This record gives sequence, structure tokens and C-alpha cells, in this order.
Amino acid sequence: MRSGVDLKLLEIFCCVCEEGSFSRAAERLGLTQPTISEHVKTLEKYFQAPLFDRLGRHIRPTGAGELLYSRGRSIVEMKQSVEEVMRHYLNGAQGELRIGASNIPGEYLLPRVIGRFHRTHPNVRVRVVIGDSEQIIDGVIEGTYEIGFVGSRPRQPGLDLEKFASDRLVLAVPRSKSWADIADIALADLMRMPLLVREPGSGTREEVEHWLHGHGVALADFNVVAEMGSTAAIKESIRENVGASIISDLAVAAEVAAGRMRIVPIREMGTLDRDFFRVIDPRRVASPVRGAFLDVLADSGERKGLRRGTGGHSKTR
Repeated sequence: MRSGVDLKLLEIFCCVCEEGSFSRAAERLGLTQPTISEHVKTLEKYFQAPLFDRLGRHIRPTGAGELLYSRGRSIVEMKQSVEEVMRHYLNGAQGELRIGASNIPGEYLLPRVIGRFHRTHPNVRVRVVIGDSEQIIDGVIEGTYEIGFVGSRPRQPGLDLEKFASDRLVLAVPRSKSWADIADIALADLMRMPLLVREPGSGTREEVEHWLHGHGVALADFNVVAEMGSTAAIKESIRENVGASIISDLAVAAEVAAGRMRIVPIREMGTLDRDFFRVIDPRRVASPVRGAFLDVLADSGERKGLRRGTGGHSKTR
């Protein structure tokens, strides 16, 4: 018993036990009867014990055969289960997909895509972690996430990037007396108003800082009253009249429609559009479920354009 039991021989032995006949086992397995007999003899030689009583045309397992079948059947079933699981996994039908996403893609864009993906791949578990863009990009590079979705273009070289949606940044303000008579606002006047901003590393903050730099100013020149780690916290603070914020149009669409806040144009801004990127590290081997998810993403329409939250129109990038 030096080399271990051949699983194929064990599978054949179990089939013979279940069929009660070498010929029927041969028919079920698509083999010849002499081949079945030879494999059983090989197994008997391995265990150095007869496994069947051969009673003319009939066979019955011996005591050793019954013991081997009682334990061997579970091994055969486990082997079949492993093969089935691997087939499903390699076909992208089973497994787990780890996704990292910044606030806006993770909270407002991906749920629709994940819903479509789940309908066609119900046995795949999708895990989504929300963080700022820098954290998500680092996670993709470290292998924590198979796919990242971020609101700013990564600076790290060697990543596979693709635009999958676009958005517009707007100034969202409270429904308060201080803003009631302001139809639009100059940048110089906005600098004196209470302002809410995202934390460093946020794609939204990076886009805002880039735009301000182009106009010769920085966030340090503004009356920043709070720096917050999520879009949800920014929105709640606007509703509570803590301040205004330059924020995703998509994120505040429901609040604006419900009259809980409103949009005030910044005269110098015009339209400030930004893109969202799908990020992959091409050095890492892609799982089949990742490929299946990207196929759904490509067909979902998210890459073709994004409906504006408050403007009610689409833009194709």
C-alpha cells in the first residue's frame, strides 16, 4: 500500500457494487467488461483482499468490499463535487468576486450592474467595499480587490484603466435663509460661505482641487467648516444647514427632487464633468467570475452614458 488508492479504480469499484454486475457497470461507465474486471483485480491486489464473492452470474461484496464501499462512496462523491465546483468556477458561474469602489460608483452605479449580474450568475457572491479612490487603487495593486471603480485617474503606472461612466459636479446648498435669494454665485463670494469637503484621497476632492487650481485658488482659501469621509455625511450636513458642498450631481438627485436642497451654479464653473474608471491590475491572473462581471458591465449601458441626476439628460463619453 505504498502508492495510495487510485480514485478511478475506487469509482469503478463503487459502480460495480451499485450495479451488482460487472457487465452493467461496464455499460454505465462506457468500458468493456474485461476492463472492469481487470481494474477490480488491481484494487484487490492493492488491498491484498478479495472484494467480491463471485457466485456464478452474481457477485456480492465481501466484508472488505462492504467496508471499502461504505467509506469509498463518500470519497467518490467528494471527487465529483470538486469537479463540478471547478467546472462552475471556470465557467464563471460560481465563486466570489471582490470589488473595491469609491463612494459614487459604489453607492449609485454598481448596484444596478450587480443586480443584472446576479440574475445571470446567482451562485457568485459579490463583495463590495467602499473607500476613497486612493484606498481602492492601492487595494487593486495589493490584490485585495479584483476590480476597482474610482472617480479619479490613477497615477500609478501599469494599471488597466477604462472609463465606464461620467458624472457632473455641482454646488449643492441648504434650503436656508442665507441661500434663499442666491440664484448663482461667484467664486469669490463662495469663498466666504461655509463649505463642506471630502477627505484627502477622495476622487471628488481631487477633481475639485484640480478645478480650483485652474482658477488660481485652493481649498485653503475657503471657509471649510467640515471635512468628511463619505458622500452620505456631506449630504446630511447640507440638509442640516452646516454648509454647502461641490458634490456629485448623481448623489444629490433625490434630495434636490424632494426639495431638501438645491443646486446653485458657480458662475466661473460652467459644467464640471468627471469620469469614473474601471481599474484592473493586469499582472494578476483574472478569475473567471471577473471576466463574467466585466461582460455584464459592458452590456449594462453604464459605459455608454450616465443619466444626470438633476439635469435629466445623458452624456456619452
